[in-house]
Amino acid sequence: MRKLLKLIALLVMASYLAFAYAADETEEPAKGNEKETVTEENSPIMLREQGDVEGYVSLTVSEQPIDATYMPESLGKAAGKVLILPGRGQDIDSDGVIHTLRIGLTKAGWSTMTVAMHYELTPNIYLAPSDADKKPETDSPETTPEQADNDTTQQQSPEETAAAPSDTESPAAEGDDKKTEAKQAPYVVTNEARIAAAISYLAEKQQAGPTILIGFGEAAELVNDSFSMANGEVGIIWINANMKQVEPQKVKAVLDLISDFPSRQNTNAIQRRADMIKANAMNYEQRRIVTTSPNFYGVETNVLGIVRGWLHKHFIAKDDA
Repeated sequence: MRKLLKLIALLVMASYLAFAYAADETEEPAKGNEKETVTEENSPIMLREQGDVEGYVSLTVSEQPIDATYMPESLGKAAGKVLILPGRGQDIDSDGVIHTLRIGLTKAGWSTMTVAMHYELTPNIYLAPSDADKKPETDSPETTPEQADNDTTQQQSPEETAAAPSDTESPAAEGDDKKTEAKQAPYVVTNEARIAAAISYLAEKQQAGPTILIGFGEAAELVNDSFSMANGEVGIIWINANMKQVEPQKVKAVLDLISDFPSRQNTNAIQRRADMIKANAMNYEQRRIVTTSPNFYGVETNVLGIVRGWLHKHFIAKDDA
């Protein structure tokens, strides 16, 4: 009997210890769950990498700050300076080609700079006609303006006629002037002024070497209009330019770099090349890169390699010889 009681007591003791050990193990995970619950009750947690753009510069143009970047060459032997103009929908450090070029070219001896551009919004779809296009509805098209004015005067009641202000009175004139002043759009620095300030900034930072202007998309036309602001040797690079026809540029060398889609032909690029051949433009060269994206996603290093090779061929090779 005693042995049986001892056995029961041992079993009870063992079950009690096992229960206590299990309770201890579940305490720590419970604390972890409490922390997770607190984070769920608060605002959602977003993991992001915050920091300033490398080489950021606030460029003052017409007394207004303009976003820009400047990266000095890191090779130890200055080759020249490169100004990169973003296209529509791009910024001073867009992921892809712009970031790759402005950082990668510094390792080849080129100081790089980007400056923010301003592009006007030009919608091509109009959902409703303007008020000027709307025609007034008239019951009888043969009614003269004088008859219409008489009919309107007769329809008005004596009270409405007395309450109507005279033509000489203009009590809302001051309010209209204030509204006109409020509707005036803020001053926007022109792209020409931005490019001129960026070229001057580059010349101050590095005087030696040629100046290369790179324009993406719509910025290619800005490059054509602004390259004369630079001194010394000048080179131009168009990347996915939208121009259909263009005259030969009076610079040392021009590189026309386009994204080539296997299932679609770039008719504008084909026309530009044909025009350059007809004009016997010896300084023009067109290169194509097969890609599935107009932004060269996935082939940024190929773009960097072509640009570096073209720059070395036209602006550095003679110095090395």
